[in-house]
Amino acid sequence: MIRASFTAAVAVLVPLSHAVSIPRGLGVELRDPVQPPSFTIAPGVEMPAVSIGHPDANCTHGRGPGCADAAYNMTLNWLSIGGRGIDTAFAYDNQAQIGSAIKASGVDRSTLFITTKIMPSPCTQEAALAAVKVDIQQLGLEKLDLVLHHFPCDTDAENEAVWAGLVQAKQLGLTRTIGVSHYSVQNLQALMATTPTETPSVNQCQLSVGSHDDATIAFCKSKGITYESFSPLRSVNLADNRLVAVAQAHGVSTAQVALRWVIQLGCPLATSPGENTEYAKEDLGIGNFTLTSAEMSTISAI
Repeated sequence: MIRASFTAAVAVLVPLSHAVSIPRGLGVELRDPVQPPSFTIAPGVEMPAVSIGHPDANCTHGRGPGCADAAYNMTLNWLSIGGRGIDTAFAYDNQAQIGSAIKASGVDRSTLFITTKIMPSPCTQEAALAAVKVDIQQLGLEKLDLVLHHFPCDTDAENEAVWAGLVQAKQLGLTRTIGVSHYSVQNLQALMATTPTETPSVNQCQLSVGSHDDATIAFCKSKGITYESFSPLRSVNLADNRLVAVAQAHGVSTAQVALRWVIQLGCPLATSPGENTEYAKEDLGIGNFTLTSAEMSTISAI
């Protein structure tokens, strides 16, 4: 598959994976990455607009030929071009490699924003707290910036117990803030009804031009929860004539237009350009143009 620029002549659909690394021809001259402004997700906590996510669609949960090297190389490459947001999870089985890349990069830890996710089993407060400690150990860090509950448990009571463990982790100084992932409006309402004093800072869910849950996005915004996108190019036809026209108007690729649309919805994102420096620069450098309100409406209608 080819991740198309505005010069592409055929439609390309990004496959349905949490994160993908897709060969593509840009068709535009790459500039030094100009990053969008960060997002305030909690008092005193700034999150980069663009983070690097899972290394490759073929590395299911981090397992497969070359997956360990891919995570290490991708992270090191991302840091070398100025990226400072890193998104991982215990389930990806790559946290040790990411931690090694952070150490090897020489980048000051205080400038980085590290997100990880837990899937405790059983869904208890004790297991959740223990899972955060495991993530810290695997990454070789002293503290995390954001920890998410990766997937809701089977019951509201179990979600409440896991959330209590995350709250405890925050109180112990193991992470700066906490949030959830894949939570529906109903999941969030139930959680917030029982824990009104500690609202999730982030709900990370799939969001792209081709696939978005407007009701959950609106609910999160109404409650002050930052809605973060993963797989921001999933189900996107990057050769759509409407994306092509907007890309031509700004001198950027259609992939950049699709990513910029997500940012201008008020949502940070975790992307996965893989180990290719040009792809990483493209995804990181979406801060040097702004979509008009008319362009945003046109893209939203795709």
